[in-house]
Amino acid sequence: MMRKNKKSLILLGVALTFAAGLTGCSGGGKATTAAPTENQSTAAKKETGETEKAKSKSDYPTKDITVIVPWNPGGGTDLTVRALVEEMSGDLGKRMTVTNMPGASGSVGMQAVYDSPKDGYKVLGHGMMAFTNSQVMGLVDTSYKNWVVWDAAFSPNVIAVRKDSPYKTIEDLIAAMKENPGKITASSAGVGTGGHIGASVFAQGVNAEFTHIPYEGGNPAIIAALSGEVDFTAQLSMEMIDMIRSGDLIGLACLSDEDLVIDGPSGKITISSIKSVASEMEGILPLGESFGIMVPEGTPDDVIEALDGAYKNAVRSESFRKLADDKGMIVFGYDVVDTSEYLDKLASIVCWTLYDIGSAKISPDTVGISRP
Repeated sequence: MMRKNKKSLILLGVALTFAAGLTGCSGGGKATTAAPTENQSTAAKKETGETEKAKSKSDYPTKDITVIVPWNPGGGTDLTVRALVEEMSGDLGKRMTVTNMPGASGSVGMQAVYDSPKDGYKVLGHGMMAFTNSQVMGLVDTSYKNWVVWDAAFSPNVIAVRKDSPYKTIEDLIAAMKENPGKITASSAGVGTGGHIGASVFAQGVNAEFTHIPYEGGNPAIIAALSGEVDFTAQLSMEMIDMIRSGDLIGLACLSDEDLVIDGPSGKITISSIKSVASEMEGILPLGESFGIMVPEGTPDDVIEALDGAYKNAVRSESFRKLADDKGMIVFGYDVVDTSEYLDKLASIVCWTLYDIGSAKISPDTVGISRP
């Protein structure tokens, strides 16, 4: 059972030195090495430095790039990152090949990329919730701030129930949670995952309680809600969209700052924003999992520039936007600066929520994450 939160929620220049040899003839005809003048030396350094920098830019990438997704194939992170890097590959002229490396809530693959040479040939594809909370969960020693990140697309948490649930509206569910503290159950893919965080933030925002039932992955968590094994789930829209379209799951509310509208078999299906019944939650919205790519700090500027250009083209591509539409996602397309600002807000909400419910091992304020 979670505890009530009694407080409010809520980036080369490469300096090159060269010895320039200038050969001249002395009056006696003996060849000697003359020391370059200061201006000659400076000019040589500048010319050579600019040549090397331009060469470096044109050289990357010279081989295929490995993209580590720290989750199993077929999940939201895997599907989104594969679509993104497939488009980026065409722009870069080299393949970006996805390798799945699951383990320890994404931290195994995350650490593998961080420990690799910082040359742009190993890129991490991750979900931002798990990415930002890994440090406070005691899974890694590094902060999300030690990375250069691009956030591509967002899938909000959806509070969903089975079609024959007694809870027909979000108000019905909230009332039951308040009248029966701890007796209403919710499934998730595990402690600290997007569904767990979404359900926890929802309950805190409406001042209610529930009992968390963790499962081994998002699909089992959704099946538990479908079967009536739990009362509701707060998994991501992209994970449940087919079942929402079929009517087997009913989306009572989404943790987005706008209503979520998806195409159904006989028209549009609208899932209202939670702020329609809990306006006090507006400041922490949108909440859900977003997906993108990242490289460790220290990666050369020319590599980051190349990745940045390919990424920007990819998120504008027709195929990537079609994936988003099909899966009920929102294309963020955030650049490095916008992503950094977004992650600071996300980390504050996610990490403090996990700490307040007793899941996080490390207090966020000790690693520079302020309370929302």
